[in-house]
Amino acid sequence: MRTKLDVVRKWEKKIEEMKKKAEWKYDILLQNKKRVVEKNWEHEVEKNYRLRKSYINKKETEYRRKMMNEIRVLEWKPKREYKTAAPKIKPLQFAMAIAQENAKLRDTDADGNWRCISCDNFCTWKELAWWHRYSRRFQHICLDRENINAQCHKCNWTTWPRWDTVAKMDTNAKYDENLDKKFGEWTAAELRRKVYEYTRWDSEPYDLDMVIPILIEENEKLWSTKNFHTPKRNWKNTWTKYRIRT
Repeated sequence: MRTKLDVVRKWEKKIEEMKKKAEWKYDILLQNKKRVVEKNWEHEVEKNYRLRKSYINKKETEYRRKMMNEIRVLEWKPKREYKTAAPKIKPLQFAMAIAQENAKLRDTDADGNWRCISCDNFCTWKELAWWHRYSRRFQHICLDRENINAQCHKCNWTTWPRWDTVAKMDTNAKYDENLDKKFGEWTAAELRRKVYEYTRWDSEPYDLDMVIPILIEENEKLWSTKNFHTPKRNWKNTWTKYRIRT
């Protein structure tokens, strides 16, 4: 006959087993994240250097202008007004950047968790990379949502030209398989057909004046459903300034 002590012992044992499994599981997760950080560290250092240099140049120009205006005041001269330059953007690359962010946001839940389109692993927002199934040089499909999907850094690196060809083919095959599951049957085949039929002269380019506002509106709606992050760029403001000054 079972007693209270037997029940207590049973569940105490289960708790101990659960703790051991949890330690093992989260140790592995931590090691995987460490590998990602170490592999991506050089890129982050270079990115940080470029951002710092850009910030210093921008602020130095601003401070020197203020200094010259103070000197002009001392010399009883009127202050000089400096016009803000129009944002230096290339419309297609600008649209692609928004489409890539939209792809990340579409594939994540409210907390920023998501599954890789290739390996189907569960990842966080920091581990997320976007990827075009077919190169951005195919400008007639570079903004199509079916062609841009969230992918982990590991799978993204596997598909680079200098990596193992067999691994690259396996990753692309899994991508195509999950693409059909996500958007419907024959999606991968339709994308492949568009690529084979592509010529720079015959393909119909996007009407960016119409497409970019739609992408920006979609971006704002997607951000409104997230609670894990805030957008770093104001796409609408940048595009408005560009259109006014060009």
